[in-house]
Amino acid sequence: MSKKILIVDDEADYLVALKDFLKYFDYSIEVALFPDYALDVIKGHQPELVLFDYKMPDMDGDIFLKKAKELSTATKYILITAYRDDVIIEKIKKIGVVDIILKPIDLQNLLEKIQNVLK
Repeated sequence: MSKKILIVDDEADYLVALKDFLKYFDYSIEVALFPDYALDVIKGHQPELVLFDYKMPDMDGDIFLKKAKELSTATKYILITAYRDDVIIEKIKKIGVVDIILKPIDLQNLLEKIQNVLK
């Protein structure tokens, strides 16, 4: 059975590209444009991994991560962001991400990190 990954980002083109890339490696991918929908997916489907952006409509990544971790403590979380703000990065680390990837994404690096997290 393939591992379930949820990708949360408000950029639809980015979601489609990342979904297509990861499906090629036999991951089961769900996408969410909005954090509230993503929280519903986490609650109902308990993905093994969530890739999420920091800046999203209605909810920043730190708030999203806190809520998501309450719904699924077994799920791993990787922040993918264009924000290179040390304060935000430290805050997210304290909440409990397994990794942080800065945009633009190196897809090979992303794949390696996902494979390491999901072993």
